[in-house]
Amino acid sequence: MALLEYASFTVPDVVKKSVVSFYNQDPLLQALQSRHKVKRSGGTEVRIRRVKSAHSQVTEINSTNMSVPLSKTETFGTLTGDWARYIKPIVLPHYDRDRMQSKEDRANWVKDTTEAAMMSLKNDVLRRLYVGNSSTTALAGLGSLNGEYGNGTASGFTRGAIEFLSPAAQASAGNSYLGQARLNDSSNFVDNWHNQFASCSAIGTDFLKAAEEVKITADSFADDSEGISLGILSIANQVKLGEEVRSYPGGSNAGAIMYTPEDVKSGKAHPTVWMVGGIRYYSNRWMTAATMDSSTTRDQHVYLLNPNQIEYWVNANNDFRVTKFTDHLATSNQDADIGYIIMESQFAVPNLMANGAVANTL
Repeated sequence: MALLEYASFTVPDVVKKSVVSFYNQDPLLQALQSRHKVKRSGGTEVRIRRVKSAHSQVTEINSTNMSVPLSKTETFGTLTGDWARYIKPIVLPHYDRDRMQSKEDRANWVKDTTEAAMMSLKNDVLRRLYVGNSSTTALAGLGSLNGEYGNGTASGFTRGAIEFLSPAAQASAGNSYLGQARLNDSSNFVDNWHNQFASCSAIGTDFLKAAEEVKITADSFADDSEGISLGILSIANQVKLGEEVRSYPGGSNAGAIMYTPEDVKSGKAHPTVWMVGGIRYYSNRWMTAATMDSSTTRDQHVYLLNPNQIEYWVNANNDFRVTKFTDHLATSNQDADIGYIIMESQFAVPNLMANGAVANTL
């Protein structure tokens, strides 16, 4: 079998197997996959219906009132956004191909090159999802978690989902998400559209208290039994979080946890922090002070996420679709066999109220 035919025949299978690690090697994407929140759909746009907190007024019937007023408020909000379409080339240079010593070498070369292309694509996607700064504008059509930046090019996803501001400040800033202006109705609690937020003086000191406040508030707006269960933060901040947990409850006046000699011998002393207060924390190497905040006035940012209220949409016809490989030297001046991975997707947080964040004080 010629190399072109071999690549066209085998690469789709390699890509399909790599898609498994695409989701499973990231805690958020893995959580979305396991909860069936990876939506394979189609159509001209991403469309989600948001149910608001009011519909009509309840009326008490008694001896003096027998009438029911039929006044109705707006019940639904339509959240819309455009697809993000990306094409990733897989390049097999003839220069390298012609120096392979055997068919087995060529086969391994094709496999390794394809896996490298998928790894590169995964890294690009994850940087966009978590950071969303100017270094990720090659994927500017894809939605981001980070609401600090407004460089998105797809309608509905100009800014990221999670803003590191109080609900009132989010409403005042006036940044929309999924085509809906952020709102903070703290009086009647009828029409709210913002993420939860609390500030702390520093991770390692009083972060756990702020995270607990965000979780309790956000979970009251969730219609699932899990609530916020996933925390994403930088490597440096996860180390600081471990220090705070090990000096329970994290205050500067609190005594450290005391371990017995038996604890030390059994390896129970200072365990790695994975779950605190019902939230499992993972570090993310893309998140740093410089990438998360354009003003660099804060250096500690933590996403607190409810995976049941987040969705990753994939256009069913372009779910890592692989084209046939062609010899571009036959039609152009490129001395390589080239195929393409086509992905059309979008990342959305359809329930901002059930998700939140913590950052250190400005």
